[in-house]
Amino acid sequence: MKKTYTVLMFIALISFGCQDNQDIMPPEPDLPVTNGGKDFLDVDEFSVQLNADDLKEDEKGVWKIHSGMIDEKVSFTDKSDPKTVFNGLPGEKYKLLWEVRKGSKSTIDTVTVSFSPLNTEISIGVEDYFSTRVILYGKSYGRGSWTVEGKYHHLLGNSDPAVNSSSIKLIGFENVDYKITWTTWYGSKSASATYQFRTGLYHQDEALEDLSILNREGYYKRNSNGDVTEINLNGDPKAWMFGDLENFPSLKSLVHLTKLELSGDGFHAFPEVITSNYHKLKYLDISSNYFPSIPENLGDLKELDTLILNNNLQLKSIPTRIGELKKLKYINIAGIGISTLPESFSELVNLRYLNLELNGIEKLPEQIGNLKNLEVFRGPVLYQSIPNSFSNLAKLRFCFFTVTGDEAILPADFGRLTELDTLWLYGNYKKLPESFGNLRKLDFFIANNGSGFNSIPESIGNLVNLTKLHLSVDVPSLPKSFTQLVNLQYLSFKGNLNYLPNDFDKLENLVSFGAIYVQLKEIPTNFGNLENLREFNVAGNEITSIPESVGKLKNIRELNFARNDISTFPRSFANLANTLYKLAIHGNAYSEEELNILKTSLPYTNIVTWMPGDD
Repeated sequence: MKKTYTVLMFIALISFGCQDNQDIMPPEPDLPVTNGGKDFLDVDEFSVQLNADDLKEDEKGVWKIHSGMIDEKVSFTDKSDPKTVFNGLPGEKYKLLWEVRKGSKSTIDTVTVSFSPLNTEISIGVEDYFSTRVILYGKSYGRGSWTVEGKYHHLLGNSDPAVNSSSIKLIGFENVDYKITWTTWYGSKSASATYQFRTGLYHQDEALEDLSILNREGYYKRNSNGDVTEINLNGDPKAWMFGDLENFPSLKSLVHLTKLELSGDGFHAFPEVITSNYHKLKYLDISSNYFPSIPENLGDLKELDTLILNNNLQLKSIPTRIGELKKLKYINIAGIGISTLPESFSELVNLRYLNLELNGIEKLPEQIGNLKNLEVFRGPVLYQSIPNSFSNLAKLRFCFFTVTGDEAILPADFGRLTELDTLWLYGNYKKLPESFGNLRKLDFFIANNGSGFNSIPESIGNLVNLTKLHLSVDVPSLPKSFTQLVNLQYLSFKGNLNYLPNDFDKLENLVSFGAIYVQLKEIPTNFGNLENLREFNVAGNEITSIPESVGKLKNIRELNFARNDISTFPRSFANLANTLYKLAIHGNAYSEEELNILKTSLPYTNIVTWMPGDD
């Protein structure tokens, strides 16, 4: 035993001595303790925050994917962070490795992450008036696309193309089945949802929406039932849609319209939707456009009482069925380029107002007299005189028209128009019928072009309500009865008239008188009794003297005796010094002395002594 102990002690001493002479080798490190955290199963979102243990100071870690589908969406936010976020794909199961290193030693733990499958859905935005359109919202995961089964008008979305918008508005046609599918993608994964519906009939509010006037009530009116009854788009660029029924079929729904105003909207074709669908219309204004024709089914607008078509210069004809508009009371077809009127026009028996101005028409319908309710006739240029039936327009109050040709003629019984208060005749009229004196309500009469009347009936004196009269005449003098027109205020003549009646002063209400270049030879001596006279113009005649009674015209403002043959002036002019504003005497044969006397008598009057063209 003693010997053994000695050997062991020797070995120990040798070992201790070696440590003093050699480097000491570091011990091998312990294996790091690794905990990758818990598993994540059936995660609804497509990312999770991992929960591995925090690293110690001398440790490093890294996450790795051991298994599971990888694409551009799959990633770690920071693969060296034990608490990093992992992004995966829906419907996939991943095995993740968390490796921790300590020196040359490493340990690994695994975590399982499974994501729920990708799901999407379609939600519906509904407004009460959507009968042929629907708003859909597709649940999106970054990108998606719509497909539609069924012919539709168009899609509206918040991106271009609309099919890739997550929300869309489908505008369809009425009574059509639609199947709409939304497909969305998350990485390489996709999911779809489908919505099916059948459209109803077009709704009025859909039409207003297409016209961009919904909730802009200055453009339209509704009745107590909520139906759209009036639309006013005069001069508005949105109105063109009425002419494009193929792209805006919703406009067919406006069947309750009673008033439609589309003046000046640039139509080159008459909108067919009007005559096909708007059969309750009472008022239609589609003036100042460019369409060349009106469809024959205009006659289907049975309720129409006002039709305004004026200033459509391309329009060459009126539909023959216009005669079916029995309720029509007002029609304006001025300046539309027509050359004829259909005979059916005479069937508009309730018509009260007719405007045919600025049209050149061969002749009026022979039975125009059937319009027995007509009150206003603003006539065209006629190549033939009015037909005899015109005298049947017993309610006519206002009338004018033009007749071209060598001679224009009024029917012999024209005086039957006993309600007439305004008559303007343009044409070469030679005489008035004797019955003309029956127009006792006539207030304003013009017939001052052409060569002039060579015969004026005595019955003209019966027109005691005349206040304005302008005539072209070719007679030496007026009939004796003329001065019975005691209510005349404005009177003028053209043509040839040598003498005024001696009792001219009976026209005591006369305010203005003109007879220029009519070969008038004298002024009645008593014309100064016309105390209401303010203007008196007899320039360009053959007058040699001015009656002394001129000084009695206490209200006179302007006198024109220019270009006559007057050499002296009545001294009574001095009585007008404070009232006469203008006196024209140029072109007469007076002396300088006479002029000076006149200037002294009328110091405040503008005396015109020369004008271009005087001798």
